[in-house]
Amino acid sequence: MHRKLIAAIVVIIAACIGLHFWAEWQKQEFDASLPKLPTEEQAAEETGGHWHSDEWHADDAHENDTGEPGLVPIVDWEPSMGRPHEAVKPEGLDALDADDPVAKAWAKLDEIADNPFAWGGNADPRTPGLIAQLMPPPVELAPEGSAEDNSEDLIVLLEELARLRDPRSIETFIAYQCESPIGGAPIREALVAMGPPTVPHLIPYLDEALEAKTEENPIVLQGLLSSLGILTGIGHRRWADLDGVTEHIILPKLEQMLAEGFLSPAGERKVQWAIAALKR
Repeated sequence: MHRKLIAAIVVIIAACIGLHFWAEWQKQEFDASLPKLPTEEQAAEETGGHWHSDEWHADDAHENDTGEPGLVPIVDWEPSMGRPHEAVKPEGLDALDADDPVAKAWAKLDEIADNPFAWGGNADPRTPGLIAQLMPPPVELAPEGSAEDNSEDLIVLLEELARLRDPRSIETFIAYQCESPIGGAPIREALVAMGPPTVPHLIPYLDEALEAKTEENPIVLQGLLSSLGILTGIGHRRWADLDGVTEHIILPKLEQMLAEGFLSPAGERKVQWAIAALKR
């Protein structure tokens, strides 16, 4: 009996050791597949250009990069499905006194949208190049194994971009998470980590759900559910930084969804959960 027990323990220990080394090998394989940054010697040898990941670009290769310090490079792209990307402001907002809590909340939202680096973030030089390769996101996945199936490549690029924590990547991440079949934990974690600058880009998906007043559209539903998960993560951790946006913009929209009664029972539970998570 003791021998069987000892043998079983030995087998379990051996299996654990094997799993550990297999996991380490998988990690090394993944790390090796990522683009490598150039060495200082490589960069010094090149003039009249710049590095994006492991590729050299001439200085005029990206017309959208201003090249001026302190300015955020812009990468032009059209939303993959013509989705709304600007929050709908309530009627009569301009008539409110500047000290009104609702007016102050919308002013704060505009301030956040206009100053994405005010809460930190890393203006990495690789960001514009990665965004250019990723946008626009695919509307649907190509058949697995086909020549058009580049989902694995896109996932590698998304994970590399997520590690940079550059606020310029927010719109790209949200387009993938809310409009594309390719998303996942690295994107969500990056959006929550970057915090307040993410919020102005998510509220339009709440507006879209309110306007559609149905859960039958899977695209609208994907945007709503993805927004709920990310907004609750940010709102719970960064309540003070949002300075009224949660109380006077996000929560009223969620409560309006419940009041209008177009959600399914499952949808109602998700919205109720988000309201509970956002209230303090």
